[in-house]
Amino acid sequence: FGMNKVNLDYRAWMQGRLVVPFWERVTVPGKRDNIKSPKIGLSWTVSFCMALSLWLIPTQADAQQREKVRVALGSISVNTSVIPVGQQAGLFTKHGIDLEPIYMGGGMNSLAAVTSNSVQFLAAGSTATISARLGGMDIIMLSVQSNQLEYGIYSAREIKTVHDLKGKIVTGTRPGASADSALRLFLRKAGLEPGKDVVFISVGESQQGRLNALHRGSVAATALLPPFTSMAKQLGFHELADMRKMDIQYAGTAIAGMASYIKSHPSVVENFLKGYVESLHYFRTQREKTIDGIMKFLKMSDRARAEEGYDFYVDLMPVMPYATPDGVKSVLQFLTATQPKAATAKPEEFYDMSFLKKIEGSGFTKSMAARR
Repeated sequence: FGMNKVNLDYRAWMQGRLVVPFWERVTVPGKRDNIKSPKIGLSWTVSFCMALSLWLIPTQADAQQREKVRVALGSISVNTSVIPVGQQAGLFTKHGIDLEPIYMGGGMNSLAAVTSNSVQFLAAGSTATISARLGGMDIIMLSVQSNQLEYGIYSAREIKTVHDLKGKIVTGTRPGASADSALRLFLRKAGLEPGKDVVFISVGESQQGRLNALHRGSVAATALLPPFTSMAKQLGFHELADMRKMDIQYAGTAIAGMASYIKSHPSVVENFLKGYVESLHYFRTQREKTIDGIMKFLKMSDRARAEEGYDFYVDLMPVMPYATPDGVKSVLQFLTATQPKAATAKPEEFYDMSFLKKIEGSGFTKSMAARR
C-alpha cells in the first residue's frame, strides 16, 4: 500500500501538481480537511526522491559488479541440470556471477567454445577434457561431480548379450561425449574393439536423439540416463548393463576452464564454484523446487519421470565435487588405445582442486555437510 501511494504522489509531483499524503492532512472542526503548508509537502517529496536515489544506487552498483559468465553444457540430462537449476534459483547471482548456461551439443563442441573464449567454463564429461589436455590444450578440471559411471546400456530387442553387437551400429551422440566414452569402455570390457568390431555413428539432440535412433532402428544400442532409461524400458528395449554395478571409478561430469582464464580471473573462478557447490546442496535438499527446475530445463511435462531422474541422482551429488586420482587414472587408461601418451601421464596433471579446498577451508560448506 505504501509503495503504491508513494508512486502516485511522485508522478503527480513530476507533473507539477503537489500532492500531500493523507497522514499530513489536518482536520478543523466543522470544516473540510485542510492541507498543511505546501512547503511541508515539497519537503517530504524531496526527501522521498533522495531516499529513492540512495536505494537505487547500490542496486545499480551490484548489477555492474556481476561478472558475465557463460558455461557450456556437454549434454541435456538430469545430471547436468544442477547448474541450470542453480541459475534459476539465483545461487550464482548471489555470488556476483551473471550466469548463462548453454548446451553446445557434446564434449568436442564445448571444447571448441571454451578454447575460443566463447564460454568461460565447460561442464561435460571429463574424457574429452583429459583427451584435449593430452593433445596439448591448456585446459584444467576444477571439479568432478561424480567418480563413477552411471549409464545404462540399452539395445534393440534382438540383442541379448554384448557380443551380439559385433558388426552392429551404435551411438554415444558423438566422439568425446560422456555417453560415447561410457559405451566404448563397456565394449572394451567385453572384449570388443570400438570402431573395429562395432561401428559408431553420431546423432544430434543428446539423449533424446540417441533414444530416437534406437527406436527408429538406426542403431542397435546406446547409453542412456534417467529419465530416458525408463522410456527405453517402456518401449521394450533390452538393458544390457547398468554401469553403476560395474564398480569402476571413472571421472564423470567435470567443470573445466582454460588455464590462462583461471589464472587471470581467480575471484570469478572462486565465486562460480561457490555457486556450483551451493547448487549441488540445493539439488540435495530442495526436492520439489529442484524437480520443477529439472522439468523446465528438460522441457518435460511428465513429473513422474522428472522425479525418477531426481531420485536416481540425489544421493550421488557430493558436498564437495573433488576429482580423485583413481577416477582420472581410469580415464587415462581408457584413452591409452588412441593416445599412447596417456599411459605415462600422472592424474594430478589434469585437475586443480585448490579453489575447492579454499572454499571448504573457509567454512562455506560446514552447514551443507551437516544437512546432507
